[in-house]
Amino acid sequence: MLQPPVDSPRRPLSIMTTGTSASAQDKSGVTWSKEVTEENAWEDLILTLDGGGIRGYASLLILQRLMHEIAECEKRLQDEEGPVANGKPRTFNEDELLPCHYFDYMYGTSTGGLISVLLARLRMTVPQCLELYRQVGNDLFGHRRNILPLATKYHHKPLEKAVRRIVKQYCKCHGDSCKGDDWHPWQVDESDDEGSAKDDEGSSSSSSYRQPDRICQSICLTATHSGQISEAYLLRTYDHQYDPDIAPGWVTPYNRGADKMKIWQVTRATSAAPFFFKMLEHDFGGKKGKIGFKDGGIRENNPSYAAYTEHLSLRGEDHEPSVLLSVGTGRPDTSHDGFAAVWPGPWRKVPFVKNWSEKMAVFKNVLIKYTEGENRHMTMQAIARGQHRWYKRLNVDTGLEDMPLDSWEKGSWHNPQTGQIKVVPGGKSLTRMETVTNAYLDRDEASKVVKEYAPPKIALQQVAERLVRHRRMREATKNDNLKRWQTHMGQWLTGSLKEEEDAMAEPREERRGTGTQRA
Repeated sequence: MLQPPVDSPRRPLSIMTTGTSASAQDKSGVTWSKEVTEENAWEDLILTLDGGGIRGYASLLILQRLMHEIAECEKRLQDEEGPVANGKPRTFNEDELLPCHYFDYMYGTSTGGLISVLLARLRMTVPQCLELYRQVGNDLFGHRRNILPLATKYHHKPLEKAVRRIVKQYCKCHGDSCKGDDWHPWQVDESDDEGSAKDDEGSSSSSSYRQPDRICQSICLTATHSGQISEAYLLRTYDHQYDPDIAPGWVTPYNRGADKMKIWQVTRATSAAPFFFKMLEHDFGGKKGKIGFKDGGIRENNPSYAAYTEHLSLRGEDHEPSVLLSVGTGRPDTSHDGFAAVWPGPWRKVPFVKNWSEKMAVFKNVLIKYTEGENRHMTMQAIARGQHRWYKRLNVDTGLEDMPLDSWEKGSWHNPQTGQIKVVPGGKSLTRMETVTNAYLDRDEASKVVKEYAPPKIALQQVAERLVRHRRMREATKNDNLKRWQTHMGQWLTGSLKEEEDAMAEPREERRGTGTQRA
């Protein structure tokens, strides 16, 4: 029996193979060595983020490690292959690299939707997101509204205020005059109540919105509420009209177009978890009228399949993504699967206690299933024929299964900025997520329980190299379509780059809300 090849931690894409069987090579991950060429450089690079309340912090920690691997890969390839297009050598600081420079689409449900907005729509770094996540966690979960089991636990106003504050700080369009009321689709015409929008050339359409080509898009998966029926709904930053000549006939389409909603409304819509936050109702006017939005986890807590089908409807059935990375918020405990554990002591035989405990267990199981993303993962793994071609999933396997969505326990926490350990609100919850996520990412062996083909650290290295090679090839061939490259790098957002200037120069640094980041 052939033994699987050993993954190299330094050269994760250049995996040595010991057998001649193509299937054996594929299972090892060798097909991640797919060459990036001028023809496929702009194939889609997709990131999806599960819902999970405060556990989205663990997703950000995984992305932080990914950016570390990206920085290391950028340095290595620059040393081995030289700067891109014979340019000057660059420094790559993992804390300053922007994920939106490495992904084309970011899909998120609930807390993942919030993260996708921060990383793609507001073009933030991962450390900036981690800091804001800690602040928002305290704003949202630091003050409980109601202790009744079925009542809404928290006020939604703190979330709205927090997102407006973040938008105002990281706005790319209005500078110091921003009031935090920016729209989710870029450059929506605020004077048109029917939802018309202007594209980057200034033209107007009453029914659609044209997004500047190749900028990193954020898509929040939410659920619309109509009577007893909830349907998955995509809040896009780009206009998408299903073309029957492109979309496979078996793909079930989601809603069309890009809805005119403000960023704080989008984040409220995707994160309105039942029992936690009040449902958002938004009146679009016209034929659409008023729509109620709930947390997208009701329908698809893991948005990877939605991202895949959206990709097919945009590119066609014959085009696979180059990367689809799915990031979870921790595997839940499904051991009881809706049945109560044995009630301790003599009370377990009392009929009333027994019935009550079983009902509570079923209720808890509803919440477990609501945040379960592994079923979609199994679907995606079947579609992609494993995790060795273009699809991978990273999800903390142990340590978060019994952590509530709103866990915010006071305790000791190590501040990465000051280096000090102090007792702070939410400190115990943050420390727990950091500990179990780091343990997951530092594992040297693949888990047999969740049937990983490689340890998480190897998977991250493989994804990082694929992303870096795409970025380098895109830069090397940027003059084939200079505006596409400049748009992808965010150089048109502030209006600081003029089309006639620097046509052959190295890309300028993108202005950030709190500083300047390098590509």
